[in-house]
Amino acid sequence: MKKIILLLLLVSTKSILAQGDREITYGLFGGGIYSKMSNIPDALIVKGLYDNFTLKEEGKFGGTGGVFINWKYPYAKVAIQTEISYSGQGTDVNYEDAKGLKYKITFGYSYINVGAQFKYYPVEGLYVGFGPHISFNIAADNIKYTSNAQQIFGDSGVYFEPDANVQKVLKESFTGKNYFSGIFSIGYEFESKLTIGARYSLGLTDALTTEENGHRYSENKNKINSISLIIGYSFDFDDLANF
Repeated sequence: MKKIILLLLLVSTKSILAQGDREITYGLFGGGIYSKMSNIPDALIVKGLYDNFTLKEEGKFGGTGGVFINWKYPYAKVAIQTEISYSGQGTDVNYEDAKGLKYKITFGYSYINVGAQFKYYPVEGLYVGFGPHISFNIAADNIKYTSNAQQIFGDSGVYFEPDANVQKVLKESFTGKNYFSGIFSIGYEFESKLTIGARYSLGLTDALTTEENGHRYSENKNKINSISLIIGYSFDFDDLANF
């Protein structure tokens, strides 16, 4: 249903803007991204199971980059931009308890993102935009686990599973998946064809599946939100007047 609505929106918008001069450009963009996945502690440890511990989520910095095509209609002060990009997104989870055990779990996923945005130019060069994106997870089992368990074992003789074993269980228990998001952007397009901008991505669907397991890991809604700063460069499509 979402795909049908998106298709109708794009077709109707293009029909409305079918008449009049337009400027078609294409280009590249890249930059940094800060992202965070929600509710991971609730997936790892059942509430009320035990206490005297802390489990905190921390966002991760990554990179993003891609290509775009921009249909701009100066007389209407609007544009439609379609794009495909790569992004590295995820979350770190840090655990510490009263017995001295510390561990870190890194959910470090990679995505191919496909989307579009509707852009409005309140003044020449400056735009604000919004639109839908779908992100395809291409590293669905990229989970890393590190701890001080072996140090505690050496000091006190208390046995813990080796990090490699715990990491294997986590990879088998959690699978990153594709998700849908809404993009909100602001930026400036210089006459030199250089573009700078910022984006906020609001995750709208679950981005993590908890598989059947015997470790009390539970399924919940884990959405990814992110902020990115990007810089891009565009080229004219002068030879494609009927595109």
